[in-house]
Amino acid sequence: MKKRNVVAGIFMGAAIAVSISIGINRSLGRLRDDMSGSFYYDKAGYSICDGLEERRAAAKDLLTLAGRYSDSSPELAELIDELDYQVRLSENTWSGDGTFLSEAAANSALDAPAEELAAALNRAGLSEKDKKYPDQLILQMRSEQDKINRSSYNDDAIEFNRKVDRLRPMAMVSKMAVFISNTSSVEETSAGTVGRAEFKDAAEQWADGFGSAVEEGVDGFMDGMSDMIDSMFD
Repeated sequence: MKKRNVVAGIFMGAAIAVSISIGINRSLGRLRDDMSGSFYYDKAGYSICDGLEERRAAAKDLLTLAGRYSDSSPELAELIDELDYQVRLSENTWSGDGTFLSEAAANSALDAPAEELAAALNRAGLSEKDKKYPDQLILQMRSEQDKINRSSYNDDAIEFNRKVDRLRPMAMVSKMAVFISNTSSVEETSAGTVGRAEFKDAAEQWADGFGSAVEEGVDGFMDGMSDMIDSMFD
């Protein structure tokens, strides 16, 4: 009988630990959903989403300008292809999970090829009418990035990421991207971290499945823990 009680206690302890982890991650998921709205409309009414489109528009104008000189300056071809690829990638990137990691990475990747193409155009012997445009378009991209830098979305994302850090290792959700500086600061966007993100998703799915299996035995406990978990995010 004593051995059974020990086994039961171990199982219940594990079930409680898993249930707490599930509650934390569900609460973090809800919080991230709430905070992600500021990507589209922040506290000042600015939209990072629209800002990214403005940066792409300036990059497209740069491509159009470069296209007019590609025959006379064949060295532009490779630079045109690289910027065109990054613009298309940015247009078709969508994280879909409220982290905006992919959007931030694609936005950051616009800067270097745009700057290189503008510099090459300045050396290409543009007409008097067109000489002003390369630097002007780069300034437009930088100006829009400055607005993105100052968006209150970044404050929300930084605060969310701090909460995730404080709750590691129980917290398995991905952090939110932070758009700061000319090359946006993106958390967890390297090739290696993509794998970690996939692992986290798998872990969340496992936790949900396991949680469903033990929920019947810990429903009462979870009701009592709910207020405590939610209070972590106030």
